Amino acid sequence: MTRYAVGDLQGCLKPLKCLLKEVNFSAKRDQLWCVGDLINRGPQSLATLRFLKAMSDKHSDSLRVVLGNHDLHFLAVARGVIKPRRSDTFDELLAADDLHELVEWLRLQPLIYSDRSGDYSMIHAGIPPIWSIKKAHRYAREVEAVLQSDAIDQYFANMYGNTPDQWDKKLEGWERLRLITNYLTRMRFCSDEG
Repeated sequence: MTRYAVGDLQGCLKPLKCLLKEVNFSAKRDQLWCVGDLINRGPQSLATLRFLKAMSDKHSDSLRVVLGNHDLHFLAVARGVIKPRRSDTFDELLAADDLHELVEWLRLQPLIYSDRSGDYSMIHAGIPPIWSIKKAHRYAREVEAVLQSDAIDQYFANMYGNTPDQWDKKLEGWERLRLITNYLTRMRFCSDEG
């Protein structure tokens, strides 16, 4: 089995298909790891999500996905918590007949994935140096549990923002979940102190 990791598809299905063809990708023998930001900015957000969901449905072992900040932003818009930005390119996706099914599939995706061996982990942005992989999984599960709960809209209403910007295990509530989300999906750089 060969693993191919691709980051930031951002609704660009045609280049992805060209890449998969170039490497002779087979869902029966290979894995595609999508490192978040599956949609937005590119011209084919709807087709991209449909392609990935179909791959997941047909060959569940062939696809691994983690959520990125654009994916979370889309979910907040799709659920009506916030309005789309002018730069967003998912109007076609928002008007799709299968929107609900795609939203439900997307919200079930993790923020971090590690293979069975534990040798490889995938995250959209990063893990602060003060966390172990084990802690990162535990904290990601806190956010994932809310994404899959009835509190999802409250989460999205509180997800946006840049504070707090340093980990403290005493953090609680929305501030804790916002910082976990920011580390895993938006972090661009991080000091030794986190």
